[in-house]
Amino acid sequence: MLKPALYLIPVDLCGENPEKVLPQFNFEIISEINEFIVENARSARRFLRRIGYNKNFDEVTFHILDKHTPEESIPGFINSIKKGKAMGLLSEAGVPCVADPGNIPVKLCQELGLKVVPLVGPSSILMALMASGFNGQNFSFHGYLPVEKTDLKRKIKELEALIYKHQQTQIFIETPYRNNKMLSSLISSCSHQTMLCIAVNLSLEDEFIVSKSINQWKSTNIDLHKKPTVFLLYRQ
Repeated sequence: MLKPALYLIPVDLCGENPEKVLPQFNFEIISEINEFIVENARSARRFLRRIGYNKNFDEVTFHILDKHTPEESIPGFINSIKKGKAMGLLSEAGVPCVADPGNIPVKLCQELGLKVVPLVGPSSILMALMASGFNGQNFSFHGYLPVEKTDLKRKIKELEALIYKHQQTQIFIETPYRNNKMLSSLISSCSHQTMLCIAVNLSLEDEFIVSKSINQWKSTNIDLHKKPTVFLLYRQ
């Protein structure tokens, strides 16, 4: 019997063979939960079935937490924990609350003194940092950078300045269909000696993690269109 808590459930990044990146302990925990906070119920059901979850979905509750969810409705999501039940907060990919919704239910649990249990799983941000060769002692994750061209260039310059001032790795992501545009902006905005790591399709068979100077990337032919990518900047 699980203790009443909000269990933070990671999802494999590749959508295949979850046992390669998620521990068996996670599956055992998930099998006992019948109430979840999720971003998308359909993809949540697919993941649960893939890992061998065999409960009848007609008897499972899914609370939808996405950009359209009214904030005032979120406190009600955790009522079952107050009543002594275990609940799961399920990421779309990677770990919950890191470049992923979910921090508000966690914050509410912390404020109410309810137990929060993070389960082990893959984070593309940390995996990219690990493999980049950049500074893992001092780094900053920025999520998505501005879309507008002038604002984007200004932000890239700001991040580059932090690299040289604080020896701090700068990490960010982009909507996959704008990846090539982001790469072009980085090449045109950064100094030629600045290092850029591009980490693509982490944990998939065609995983690609390469660190080069901006000058070297200028002569590299690479297509990032619609491929989940993490970008990292650092100094030589």
